[in-house]
Parts: sequence; C-alpha cells; structure tokens
Amino acid sequence: MRILHVVNDAETGGAQTLIEALGRQKSPGDEFHLLVLMTEGALSSRFSRIADSVTYAGMKQRDLNPLGAIRALRGIVRERRIDLIHSHLMQSDLISLLTPMKAARLSTVHSSASYETRGASQLVRKAVVRLSGRFDAVVACSPSAHDYLSTSGYRRKAETIFNGTLLQTRSDDPATPGDRLVHLGRWHQVKDHGNLFAALKLLSKTHPQVRLDCAGLGIDSANQELQELLVRHQVADIVTTHGSVSQVGLLLEQAKGMVISSSHEALPMAGIEALGSGLPVVTTDVGDCSELAIGPDYLVPARNPEQLAAALAKLLDLEPTDYRQARENARALAEEKFDERVTAASYHALYQAITHP
Repeated sequence: MRILHVVNDAETGGAQTLIEALGRQKSPGDEFHLLVLMTEGALSSRFSRIADSVTYAGMKQRDLNPLGAIRALRGIVRERRIDLIHSHLMQSDLISLLTPMKAARLSTVHSSASYETRGASQLVRKAVVRLSGRFDAVVACSPSAHDYLSTSGYRRKAETIFNGTLLQTRSDDPATPGDRLVHLGRWHQVKDHGNLFAALKLLSKTHPQVRLDCAGLGIDSANQELQELLVRHQVADIVTTHGSVSQVGLLLEQAKGMVISSSHEALPMAGIEALGSGLPVVTTDVGDCSELAIGPDYLVPARNPEQLAAALAKLLDLEPTDYRQARENARALAEEKFDERVTAASYHALYQAITHP
C-alpha cells in the first residue's frame, strides 16, 4: 500500500510524533510518503529517516492561499500512485478535502475542542466539518476527542485509536535526574504556561534546587510574551527554554518527572512519550489526561497552581525506592495502553478496510 501523510509543519507535536511512530512500524512492502505544508523544521531529519519521500509545500504560518499545497498534493498522488491520504490537523485536513483525487482519505483528530480564536482558523475548521463527509474514515486520538467529533457536526462517524510511543530503556539510577522537571508543549493558550510558572514559583520555595526544561514551538528567547511571563512569576532563572527540539528523549532522560499544566487537552503525546521512557507524569485533569497519571497523587484540577505545585513536590520527595517504583509503574502503563506497535496495527487494519471495502 502507498500511503501519504499530510501535516502542517515539521516541528515537535503530537501529530508529528504519531507520524514518526507509524513510519517506524509500517508494514513490509508499504510505501510511506510525507507532505509537510510548510518548510523544513526541527523534525525534518527524523522524518527523512522514516519516510520514503518527504515534500515541503513551502506555505507560511498565516498563508491563506492553499493552491500551492493542493498542487503539491495532487502531484505526489499522481507520481507515487498513492492509495491513501492520511491527514493530521485542520489545515492539512482541508488541503486533503479540497484536492480532487481518487485516493482514499483518512483524518486523525488530535484535539478535544476548537481552541482557535483567529478568524481564518475558525473558517478552516468550519470548512473541514462541512466537507468531512468526503473522508473515508476519521480517527479520534482519545475518547474526549471522539466526543468533540460527535458534537461538532462531523459527517463521518469516528473511531478511537490511542496514540502510541516507542518504549525506551532508562537508567535504573534514581539519583541521576535530581530536582529537574520537563514540560513539552507549543506556545498556545491551552498549555497554560501561566499555571505552570505559578506552580513552579510555589514549588521553588520548598525545593530551591528545582529546575524546569521547557520545549516546543515558540518556547524560546524570541517569544517576548513568554519572557515577560517568566519574569512576572519570578522563575526566569530556573527555567531553560529550548524551542522546538529534534531530540525530546534527551530532555526526558535528564528529568525526574514531566508536568502537564494545560487548561484543555485531548491526550497529549508528550505525556505518552514520557511514560514510554519510564518518566512519571504530573498532569491537570483535563480531556483524557487522567490516562497518563500513575496514581491520584499526580492528577490535579486545571488552573490550580497550588495543587499542581503540591503534586510535583510529592514526586520530587519520593525516596529512591519509591521513585524507582514510580518509574516502573510509568513504563508499565505505557506498555499496557500506549505501545506504538498496537497503534500501528490498528491503523493498518483501518487502512486495509477503507482501501479494500
């Protein structure tokens, strides 16, 4: 089977990580092609390793003209004789839906609500919903994403397939990480960096050695709004911003735990990756994030920095034996629910069903 994935950009994100997982686990004999609507990004080298071809359409962040991307998509479909288009995220969905072709169409929805406030983004979402009957199948990444599809007017019934991750091997030395935490997420209102930094400030009063690595698109020194937020919460000296990174595993390896501070989510891939590395996750109880917590102590209400700080303190205060057990529990949870081999097998079965009805 010849499969073409379409995604907005080549930066760190849940959709991109799923694409990489599916590329690693592609079935023997399948071709795996990728169209990125924008230009090269942090994950470009990794995409090149798992795909038979990668094409960049060269769109800009606020580009309202889809014709170049549509031409690129049609060209790949014809040249590669693509059997199935698998699109991710709204802009890519719209390009797939607007492109005349005979190939089957599949979309994966990675969110549990519409968070866009810009007029153009809202128009894209409305167009995708209106044209969604053209998809041969729609997949939700979690039950809350499925609920969103059911109530937002999608004209194609969805099924749920959890995202999966590569199960990594971590060092057994619990003293290595120290009081270091990691947060992975793009600069977006739903990630609630204000909640994150407020909790970190509270935590630093009882744990003065705590440090936080933040990575994701827009999480860098060029983001003036982010820098002002760090100063406002008095944590600029204990937070390191990395921007969009190609090797998330290096940050996970150095951390004692991951923190998810979001006000809205479906099921963030960052948390799934953390579990796959044996890293415990402290998360707000939004969407399906409860699936990421190894126990109730690590699940807190959204927009509550006091409880988030308290949960992080419990993790940092674990005795070595208890921390080792927490890591084992995290890894076991990933094996039970988020093995990318299971995810890929579910997608492959769906690919077969819609290309050979």
